[in-house]
Amino acid sequence: MKSIKLRNLDLNLLRMLVALDDTRSVSLAGERLGLSQPAASNALARLRQALNDPLFLRTRDGMVPTGYCETILPDIRAHLGGLFSALEQGTRFDPGRSTRVFRLSLSGLGEAVFLPRLAVRVFQAGPGLRLINTATPTAALGQTLELGEVDLAIGMLGLSGRGIRSARLFDEDYVAIAGAGLSDPPQDLAALYRAKIMVPAPATTFGGAVDRALESRGLAGQVVLRLGHFGALPQLLADLDLVAVVPRQLADQLVAAGQARLLPVRISESASPIRMIWHSRSDSDPACTWLREQVQDLFAGC
Repeated sequence: MKSIKLRNLDLNLLRMLVALDDTRSVSLAGERLGLSQPAASNALARLRQALNDPLFLRTRDGMVPTGYCETILPDIRAHLGGLFSALEQGTRFDPGRSTRVFRLSLSGLGEAVFLPRLAVRVFQAGPGLRLINTATPTAALGQTLELGEVDLAIGMLGLSGRGIRSARLFDEDYVAIAGAGLSDPPQDLAALYRAKIMVPAPATTFGGAVDRALESRGLAGQVVLRLGHFGALPQLLADLDLVAVVPRQLADQLVAAGQARLLPVRISESASPIRMIWHSRSDSDPACTWLREQVQDLFAGC
């Protein structure tokens, strides 16, 4: 029985074995692998020592494999091919063939504004892909990103810290909207002082920024209804003569659906940046890179 020293084998030596079989020449095999003649000869010597067999014999027709070498070569070729295929797969992402699960952290606003368009893009590219959204409190977001429990977060986030990456997508401001059926909606700031205002402003997202915008306009005292979520907003606009102050992206979505009209009253003096946030642990993950590219393409510069 042969005494085989597997610990002395490495990937490059096995590639040398295959190249020798293909070329039947030590020098040509070395050229294929970028090795000099001495380095190629040294690789063959190490192979012979590790496998305890001459492996290739020099003849007039070139280097001819021994019987043992012919026996092991098919399996070595197959395993090398599978290994390189697996390594190559790890450097690219094919959404059309993937069943990857992407984990997002979007607030209620994020679900209303970002998720519909992103889901359409993702599922069109990859029918087998999956999306899971779990709104994560800002205080815990850094840890969940680092642990890989969340792949990507989008929102009014100023998160920083070791390994945290971010990209600015666009700047969001706040506008006033009214129900599509409201007969005499406010057309200027003076009229808005007489209106009843509704604010769907979850505290974990943009509530503070909306409050500051209303205070700066002297409108804080006009707020009669404050919502923690967005689901009831269209129905409330339809049923009540209220004005809602919301981010522009949400307003545009409701106007496009015929559920609201945009009022020509400027609410906010400045805009708040919307960012996507991820962790450096996913920088080299081709699937996460692809997802970030889709978000950038859909929302950057909105």
